[in-house]
Amino acid sequence: MSAKSAADAVWRGRDDAPADARTVREATASSPIPAAGAARSQRLTRRRLLLAGLQLVVLAISAAVIYGLVRKVNPGQVISKAGHVSWRLVGVAIALNLATTLLRARRSQILLRRLGHHVPFVRMNWVDLAGQTLSWLTPAASGDLSRPYLWRNHDRVPVSAGVATVIYERLVTIVQLGVVGGVLAAAIYLPPAAVAGLSAAGLVVLAAPWWVSIATRHFLRTELPAGRHGVLAGIVRSLVRLEELGLAVRVGAIFALYSLLVFVISGLQVLILVWAVGAGVSLSVAIAAYCISQVIGSLSTLPFGIGAADVTTAALLVAGGLGKVDAVAVTVLVRLVITLPLGIAGAVGITLLGRPRIPDETRVGDETAAAARVNP
Repeated sequence: MSAKSAADAVWRGRDDAPADARTVREATASSPIPAAGAARSQRLTRRRLLLAGLQLVVLAISAAVIYGLVRKVNPGQVISKAGHVSWRLVGVAIALNLATTLLRARRSQILLRRLGHHVPFVRMNWVDLAGQTLSWLTPAASGDLSRPYLWRNHDRVPVSAGVATVIYERLVTIVQLGVVGGVLAAAIYLPPAAVAGLSAAGLVVLAAPWWVSIATRHFLRTELPAGRHGVLAGIVRSLVRLEELGLAVRVGAIFALYSLLVFVISGLQVLILVWAVGAGVSLSVAIAAYCISQVIGSLSTLPFGIGAADVTTAALLVAGGLGKVDAVAVTVLVRLVITLPLGIAGAVGITLLGRPRIPDETRVGDETAAAARVNP
């Protein structure tokens, strides 16, 4: 069974079906399956070509923007600046990756524990690193959805619980990055009164997981019969678990605290790299540059968010008072200090954990108990 077919089987709940119910019917000569398969293959080919074309367009635009940015600041000066840095400070910035990795793993562990499942802390770190690397390599960070299958492979976590955890993490973190980064970036351009108003609105947005879950429970009362399989059933199960996380106020507050710590430490990494090139900005500017660039990079269709995230980082550093040459040099160092080490660690994690696959010989408990608790 391939990884894709295994994933499809789990999503539909077929791995829990009786063995005698899983029959394979061979297509006869008169069957329309080959023709339908050929049509579907053609559609997929056209879709892949379209996506490849869009990727090339975005890559060309990003390359043009980076070229224009570097051209304005003299590439020779940027290379010279990046080559004459304090490597001791660079080493400190690299070491801080350990702190952010541990915090992210603990954050994921808290969410899964709320749903009644446990993943050992060491393995959680490797899974998170693997998921992060795969998310960097895929459009809109979609590779992060490999984590539910890795949790199921190694710790028998139901896919619906894993998917709900990943979706909660991705959506809530994007909102938190946008709010924190937006408010800090606004402080660069706007007067204090306007920043205070944005901060108040940001607090309402940060509470979105709770009030969206309340509204969902009030207006959409969904019950899933026990033993139901299929794509729709899998989606409903994941939404049920996602709603459960959204309604857990204490878990949401702890999640926000861990996220804030990650943002501050990551901003500190950027600030240390600014010091390493002999310049200086405020910590709030460094945090804003990190947060906004992460949002832009997550929405990018290019691997590692290359181009858009880099331009955002440099632009915010310049707006915060850093020279253009220093800003571009710091942006290059961010890739070397944060992206490269975490990418290597993620590749190691993928090697240790193996490809996401579903063992046929085991049966993971069905999540119907959670579905029955949709609206008690």
